[in-house]
Amino acid sequence: MKKIHYTVITIIAAALGLASCNKDFLDVKKIPSDMPIDLTYKKYDYIQQVVWNAYSYLPDGYAWEDMEAASDDAYHTNVNNRSHTFNYGVWNQFNNPDNTWANYFNGIYQANLYLLHKGDVDISSQANSIVNNDSTAYKRVVWNLKFMEGECYFLKAFFYFELVKRYGAVPVIDQALDYNDAASWKGLPRNSVDQVFKYIVSLCDKAAVIIPDSVRTSSTTSFYESGRATYFAIKALKTRALLYAASPLYKEAGSTYTWADAAAAASEIIKSNAFSLEATYANAFVAANDKSVEAIFFKRYGSQNGFEKNNFPISFENSNGNSITPSGNFVDEFEVKNSATVSVPFDWNNPAHATNPYANRDPRLAATVVYNGALFKGTAIQTYYGGSAGQPKLNATKTGYYLAKNVNQSVDLLNNTTTTHQWLYFRYAEVLLNYAEAMYNAYGSAGDPLSYGKTALDAINQVRARSTMPALAAVTADAIVHERRVELGFEGHRWWDLRRWKKGSVLANPVNSISITLNGSNFTYKPTKLEDRVFDQSKMNWYPIPQSEITKTGWDQNTGW
Repeated sequence: MKKIHYTVITIIAAALGLASCNKDFLDVKKIPSDMPIDLTYKKYDYIQQVVWNAYSYLPDGYAWEDMEAASDDAYHTNVNNRSHTFNYGVWNQFNNPDNTWANYFNGIYQANLYLLHKGDVDISSQANSIVNNDSTAYKRVVWNLKFMEGECYFLKAFFYFELVKRYGAVPVIDQALDYNDAASWKGLPRNSVDQVFKYIVSLCDKAAVIIPDSVRTSSTTSFYESGRATYFAIKALKTRALLYAASPLYKEAGSTYTWADAAAAASEIIKSNAFSLEATYANAFVAANDKSVEAIFFKRYGSQNGFEKNNFPISFENSNGNSITPSGNFVDEFEVKNSATVSVPFDWNNPAHATNPYANRDPRLAATVVYNGALFKGTAIQTYYGGSAGQPKLNATKTGYYLAKNVNQSVDLLNNTTTTHQWLYFRYAEVLLNYAEAMYNAYGSAGDPLSYGKTALDAINQVRARSTMPALAAVTADAIVHERRVELGFEGHRWWDLRRWKKGSVLANPVNSISITLNGSNFTYKPTKLEDRVFDQSKMNWYPIPQSEITKTGWDQNTGW
C-alpha cells in the first residue's frame, strides 16, 4: 500500500505544476505527503482531488496544435518542431513525438483509483451537519460522489478513445493497476480493436445513466463546475468514437460497429435541441467560447498569451515566430462564392481566381487564416516577399499565411496583456458533420429510414448555411471530406480523419506555399511547392507501441514497425 501512496502523491504534485501553468478550472489541492493512503480515500475533500487529477490527463488542445503541421493543412515555422519528425518519416517505436501512451494509462489509473475507493469515503461529518432538517449540503455531497463516478467512466472512455485511435489494440484495464509498476503489466494481453470500442461505448453508457442533462441547468446542481463532464459531453464522445469505429481503418481492424450505429448516436444529440450553431463561424472561437451555444465540452485555461506570442504575424513586436502556418493546400480548399446560390472550387487555372485569390471566398477562410492584405488588429498584413510579415524576414511564415483561428487579436504583446482561452473538445458543428457522414454512408444523401428528422444533406447544409455558403444539391464522399476540412480545420481532426478513411497517402503529397511579389501596386500570386513529405501507409496509419512496453510485456509490435 505504501507504494501506491507515493504514486498518488507524485501524480498529484505533477498535476499541481500543470494547474499552476494552465490555471485549469479544476483546482488540484495538495494532499499532505504524510497523509496515510487510507485517509486519502476516506476524506471527501481529498477524494475529489483524485478525480480532478484524472481530468489533468485530458489532451491539451493548444499544446497539440503544432501537430496540425504534421497534416497537409499546415507547416511549422520552427524547424525544430516535432511535426517535422513526422513529415520526414523518421518517427518510430523509440522516437514518437506524440507518444501519449503513458499519459493516458496514468489517467486511466487515476480514474480507476476513484472507482476502487468510492465506497470508502466518510461523509458522516456532512450528515451530522444537517440543521433544522436542511439536508441541502449533505445531498450535494452525496450527488457529487455519484457524479464523480460517472465522470471517471467518461474520462476512462476518453482516454481509451485517444489510445485506440493511435495504437489500435490496447489492454482494457478495469482495475487500479499502477502504470509505473512494470510487474503489474507483465502478461497483460492487448484487447482487440472491437473490444476496446465496445468498452468505450459501455463506459459512456454507464456515465450517461449517472450524469443527467440537468447538471447543466438545474439550480440544485449549481455546485457542478463548468467544464466538468456533462450528459451531452458523454454522448458527443460516444458519437465520435462510433464514427471512428465505423470508418474503414477500424472496420479493417475488426470493429463491428456500423455507420448506422454512429448516425443513431449523433441523432440523439441533434434531436435534444440542447445546442445550436453560433450566428457566425468566428463566434465559436472567441475568448468566452465556453459559453457558446455550440460548446459541448471544453477545457478552460487561465488568462495567458503564449498562443498569441507564437502565432501573431511576425510584424507585431514580441511575436516569436514559433508559428503554425496554414498551407497553400488548406487555403485552396475554400470555395469561391459566385452568388448567394452558386459556389465553385477555387482554381489557380482560373484567371479571375489567380489574380485576386482571396475575393469572394468561403467566409470561414478569413476566420481561420491570415492572408496577404487581411486585417489583423486593424493592420493590413504584408506576407508578400519583402513585406513586414513576409520572407525573407527572420521567423516569417514560409507558407505565406498565418493562423487566425483561436488566436485572440485583443492581446497586446507589447504590453504583455493576456486573455482567457478555452479548447473545445466537442462542438455542435462537429456533431452535425459526424451525423452527415454516418447517415450518408448508412442511408445515402437523402435517406432517413428511421425518421430521425434530418438527412445527411440536411445536416451538411445546415453547417454550410451558418457561413452563408450555398446549399449542396447532394452529399458525396468528397463533399464530406471537404466540409470537415474547412469547418473543423485546426481543431485536431484532419490528421486523424485521413487515417481513419485510409487516405493517409495524402500526407505524402507535397505541401505548398504561396509566393507573392509586389510589382508597383499589383500583387502576383504563384503557388509553390514548399516541401515533400513522407507517409508510409503500410504502417503509419497506426502508431508503434512504445518499445519500452514491448520489452516489458512481450507483445507483438504493430505491423511494419
